[in-house]
Amino acid sequence: MTPEEFRMKVLPEGRRLYALAFRFLNNREEAEDAVQEVMMKLWAERNRERNYESVAAWCTTVTRNCCIDVLRRRKRWQTEPPGTRVLSETIHPGNDSAGEKREAAGLIAEIVSRMKEPGRCAVIMRDLEGYSYEETAEALGSNVTAVRTVISRARKQIREEMEKIYRYGTGEDKRAARPLL
Repeated sequence: MTPEEFRMKVLPEGRRLYALAFRFLNNREEAEDAVQEVMMKLWAERNRERNYESVAAWCTTVTRNCCIDVLRRRKRWQTEPPGTRVLSETIHPGNDSAGEKREAAGLIAEIVSRMKEPGRCAVIMRDLEGYSYEETAEALGSNVTAVRTVISRARKQIREEMEKIYRYGTGEDKRAARPLL
């Protein structure tokens, strides 16, 4: 790939790659650094692009792998014990449906950030970034059927955790929700 081809094909992907990195890392500075690192890697490996059907899939794969590396480094250096992370949004009861949506979105983001791979990547790419199943499968190096299964399981995990959060303190449990007959 020539410098001109790189400028025309890869550089326009920058904004999309930043959005993807930000979804993974939840930190503006780390996402910017990750995209810069990705661009350097893409340039260094510009001849590997032919292994992928599209430049977008190639860029997405490199970005995803870079973000996973950042998260692994972050986890190694994390000093607080697991489970003590504060939710990004505080729960406030009220009638504000926009506030409720923001609260739910914050809770879902928190749940997704704690998920294990490949479910985390699949949900971010498919549900948050809007990639197709085919694009997600290509970026994850998998097939569409496997991606659908992973996403289904991840969504189930999100649903169950959200139900636990919203039931907490209400005295309601699964047995009470079922009819007695």
